[in-house]
Amino acid sequence: MKIGIGGPGLMGSQIGVEYALAGHDVVFLVRSLEQGRNRVGTAFDLAASLSHWSDDAVAAGRKRVAFVESVEEFDPDTELFLESIIEEPQAKIDLLKAAGKQMPQAILASNTSSLSIGRLGGWAGASRRTIGTHYWNPPLLMPLVEVVAGPETDPSIVERVVALLTDLGKRPVNVQRDVDGFVWNRLQMALLREAVWIVEQGVASPDVVDEIVRDGLARRWRYTGPFATAALGGPQTFSRVANNLWPRLSAAHHVNDLGKWLLDDRELLAHMRQARDEGLIEELRREWERDESDS
Repeated sequence: MKIGIGGPGLMGSQIGVEYALAGHDVVFLVRSLEQGRNRVGTAFDLAASLSHWSDDAVAAGRKRVAFVESVEEFDPDTELFLESIIEEPQAKIDLLKAAGKQMPQAILASNTSSLSIGRLGGWAGASRRTIGTHYWNPPLLMPLVEVVAGPETDPSIVERVVALLTDLGKRPVNVQRDVDGFVWNRLQMALLREAVWIVEQGVASPDVVDEIVRDGLARRWRYTGPFATAALGGPQTFSRVANNLWPRLSAAHHVNDLGKWLLDDRELLAHMRQARDEGLIEELRREWERDESDS
């Protein structure tokens, strides 16, 4: 299958590399050939370090990628074009519109985190073949992908994309209604909004909030999500707590200065990113081993 990737940043590079490792021919749209090659090469290096793909598979994958500097250089017969650029509506619309014109039969997939797929497809003039495939960062280490159809997306495209992602080894999750932010980011931003209120009101420090979420909520949520947790705790208990608290939770419509609560130490942030990725890699390896033993 011929795949086009618009936006070879960290996310776009890893997404495209995963397609190449699965045997697809991948062409990256880049502003700088040197920078694009470096980012894609780094993504292949990460894949090689996971020991999930053989050295021969990684070498073959590297040979399946190419780079272009304009949309007009894409093969018109490209079957899937995936944009993963800045979260700015007009930029995404312009790229999807140009891609739709150059590749008239291609599925147009967006890795948007927050924008309606129906609106993006409509503005790009390709509602029936536009779909959302929302990956999580870093894509090579995160198995889930939200699949979001707009109101006019052809159902057969949804089926094709789900099958394609499954063949890659991803776990596509179906978002049944196209709403801004889909599921992941609506949950993530709701938690962040309350976290900001807690810190702004002097209830707890950012470090304490992070610790409670990381070692408390997330520790248990790893086994039971919010609905399963409520079921275990009992609907009456959780209903009483919700009725007491929901009227008092933050209803903020904007954040004034999120940066003042965030860590701004590059060396420490790099260490945190490394620790996070090492943990994700370990979890991913355990899942792969479990899948292999079950097959």
